[in-house]
Amino acid sequence: MKPYLYTTLVLYLLSFITVVIHHRTGGRSFRVLSTIALVGGLILHSIALGIRIYSTGHAPMASMYETLVFYSWTTVLVSLIVVLRYSERLTETITVPVASVALVFALANESEGGPLSLILRTKWFETHVTTSFVAYALFTLAFSGAVLYLVYEKGEDRELQRKFQDITSRSILWGFSFFSVSMFAGAVWAYLAWGMYWLWEPKVIWSFIVWFYYAGAMHAYYVREWRGKGLAIATVIGFFVVLFTYLGVGLLMKSSHTF
Repeated sequence: MKPYLYTTLVLYLLSFITVVIHHRTGGRSFRVLSTIALVGGLILHSIALGIRIYSTGHAPMASMYETLVFYSWTTVLVSLIVVLRYSERLTETITVPVASVALVFALANESEGGPLSLILRTKWFETHVTTSFVAYALFTLAFSGAVLYLVYEKGEDRELQRKFQDITSRSILWGFSFFSVSMFAGAVWAYLAWGMYWLWEPKVIWSFIVWFYYAGAMHAYYVREWRGKGLAIATVIGFFVVLFTYLGVGLLMKSSHTF
């Protein structure tokens, strides 16, 4: 698995470098090369994940190493969807580096895989974790769209601004939907594991904060005064709330979700 991930990281970095060169020079060959590198990296990344799933017998969610690899993979996947859906090559200049950094941290925290403990052997737990990280990837894409909207806000290209706003709002909508599924599945798993749907612990509380925050951000899109710059700023802040919920709470606070 490790050689695949190292090669994947090289391809992601190549994709990032070539797409930046494409934006600076307008060279079509660099645009094509960046797409090939991105797709190739995602394929190798998928193979590495498949190997991990096959060897452990469960979805990649039992350690920080596994979740970082999965988060990185999902972030690149949604980035590629944007490339195909919008023919847009700017958002990946943010999402691909984020995915690459996550992969670097994953490789630095590599751990042996194994079967899940008895309390985790339920589809509700697997659904809870996988959907939460899909949501995190979509919130990362929303962050990318929001940053680019703020960068191009005062420019004359209104079509580009609308495109970034559309990417941001759709990413928030889909991210919120996946995170809602995660919250529901987590509540059912908690009931099966501990006999209660809610636990007063940092990870659960901060997960609810994330859910509530993006519920507000999603509804803000329909408020005229918030649409545009206000929603973009809120989305940027929300990304750091997500980062703290995933990494900060897990590393700094005692929780049942600590790896």
